[in-house]
Amino acid sequence: MPSAPDLILDLLVADGGMLTVQALCRAGALFRIGESAIRVGLTRLSGEDKIRRCGRGCYAFNRLGPQLSGTVDDWQHKATQAVPWNLDWLAVHDVGVLRSEKTAWRQHSLAMSLRGFVAFQPGLRIRPNNLSGGLTVERIQLQALGLSPQALMFRLVDLDEERRNAAWSLWDVRSLEARYRLLQTGIEKSRRELDVKKLEVAVRESLLLGRAVIGDLIRDPLLPTQLMSATTRIALVKATTIYQRKARALWRQWLTAP
Repeated sequence: MPSAPDLILDLLVADGGMLTVQALCRAGALFRIGESAIRVGLTRLSGEDKIRRCGRGCYAFNRLGPQLSGTVDDWQHKATQAVPWNLDWLAVHDVGVLRSEKTAWRQHSLAMSLRGFVAFQPGLRIRPNNLSGGLTVERIQLQALGLSPQALMFRLVDLDEERRNAAWSLWDVRSLEARYRLLQTGIEKSRRELDVKKLEVAVRESLLLGRAVIGDLIRDPLLPTQLMSATTRIALVKATTIYQRKARALWRQWLTAP
């Protein structure tokens, strides 16, 4: 189940416009989230610059806010970051990052996960260097997401054959492709059934399923075609975009219903 802040962000991102506190509280009730929790969530998100006030009792998503919020908002266009791969790697050495500072470590680890870095050796995480802007831009992206200042980031080249083969096999491509096909099947089935369900049930289901699928797409490592075909990801993004369009229309219908 989403928390109050998660629900608020989901609705404001999907809506693309502004919603009233009354509408957000009504949506919260669908997920057994009380009005007080919604109002606290609004205060917190506003203080973090993730949302902005648009007049008395109205809020909208702040697209100029923190990097993580922008990452969530831009899942449909994530693939545009990919560029041809020259078989080199981006690496983060984080042995010096204190695991005892739990909040900072969680942020650091989340940044790594969102940008597709995986463990290669103890204290060393890598990903293919196939993202636009290379090392310079990726360092900025990771720092904005919470990369620890104690981490060392660099480009990794000229691996020996054994380590090169190990690096190429870090991602379970078959499982990832199978999961994307399963998610696509599920979201297409749900889309066909939304119209025959009660509106209250349909909007609740569409939010829960949509946020689960988008969560996978946000964490997609954007592997180069030498490691993984983009076919299943492209198909899932297309199906999810269509689903979100349908879900957005149902939510607007439900939120404006008397």
